[in-house]
Amino acid sequence: SHGSTMTEEAPTDNKRRRIAAAGGSPQEVRCLTDLPSGILAHAASFLAAPSRALFAVALDGNSAVSPNERSSSIVGNQWSILDFGGIEKDLSAKLTDDDIEKVLLCIDAVNKVKRLKLTNCVNINGACLEPLRGSLIINQIDLSLVGEHQRPNISPEPQILCELVLPILDSIIASEGCLLMHLQFPQ
Repeated sequence: SHGSTMTEEAPTDNKRRRIAAAGGSPQEVRCLTDLPSGILAHAASFLAAPSRALFAVALDGNSAVSPNERSSSIVGNQWSILDFGGIEKDLSAKLTDDDIEKVLLCIDAVNKVKRLKLTNCVNINGACLEPLRGSLIINQIDLSLVGEHQRPNISPEPQILCELVLPILDSIIASEGCLLMHLQFPQ
């Protein structure tokens, strides 16, 4: 009996061909940011909304490629609600004002977010709300830092600073046509 003369193609050749077909060449892919935007957007589509935005922010910070086009394909346009309760509590507890501010800028929150819930974001002082200054569409801001149906007692006490948050809230409320109807502070 003669052995099979068909040879199987190595899986890595298939991957290289697919990457090349997607607009890149296998030699160029050295890190995640080198992958085509379409591949990154598809991978990000499996993440919770806040994680998708954090992913886009992380990619922008680690790439020389123009971030706007890639970020918008990764984060998409559906941002009427941004609830950090959709990610692991341990991760949201580590997020800083800088992290959240970058997310709000990345998703164009001032023009897209109607409801913001900073669930479990206990490491912030409120400076992260700056990108919402003057928002005409936001109608709910939940700074209670706890999820729905959870006791509002947080230990240690939240670091939210009125002197940072109030000027931003004033700019929203002072805007003609302000839609802000619900504001929840930590207890």
